[in-house]
Amino acid sequence: MYASVYVSIIIFVGVVCGDREKRLVLHSSDDIYNEIQGLKHEINTLKDRGSIYTRWGRKSCGTSDTETVYSGYAAGQPYNITAGPASFLCLPEHPTWAKYNDGIQDLGARVAGTEYEIYHANLFNPFPQPMQDLDAPCAVCRSPRTTSLMIPGRTDCYSGWTLEYTGYLMSGHKGHIAATDYACVDVNPEAVFHGEADKNGKLLYFVEITCGSLPCEEYPNGRELACAVCSK
Repeated sequence: MYASVYVSIIIFVGVVCGDREKRLVLHSSDDIYNEIQGLKHEINTLKDRGSIYTRWGRKSCGTSDTETVYSGYAAGQPYNITAGPASFLCLPEHPTWAKYNDGIQDLGARVAGTEYEIYHANLFNPFPQPMQDLDAPCAVCRSPRTTSLMIPGRTDCYSGWTLEYTGYLMSGHKGHIAATDYACVDVNPEAVFHGEADKNGKLLYFVEITCGSLPCEEYPNGRELACAVCSK
């Protein structure tokens, strides 16, 4: 009887911990109990793992099993400043401060809020409401799944992945001097309550395809790119 129990436990451990090539020789019921408790702890630890992504254009994460870590304002370096950082930031709604010196000293980079730029809405505006010059919010989200990624050029996820949200690929304007990253802006974006004025700052424009080095059959010239954020 004990021999069969030992064999069963070794097989169980080998299945659960096979990636570590763990081999155990269990000599007593205490060994079995301690190993099972250890495995339970590892399983619970794995359950607590997750991944982080930013949902651009929304104030919350939306999906039932995803936690909104914080919400805030999409921000980054203004469009008319050369060099400096290109990435979008999600600044929290309520910041806390360390040491500071109010007033512009021009000692380094700048950060400003982000506006939607849909001024050719008569040509292309996929959003359900007018968004021109409105300030964009953001939400930092924690998915219970351990990997999250943004897929440009897709409105859905590949097999085995879970869709967190879908939207449109947006970035700065090709004619502006500041570089920007790409952001996947939600298909149904929101705006910051106070942000109706045309203040510019960091800007969001739709991204269009230039084909040639990209295959034109799959990526037609001038077509606006969608995007999807997926997790697994």
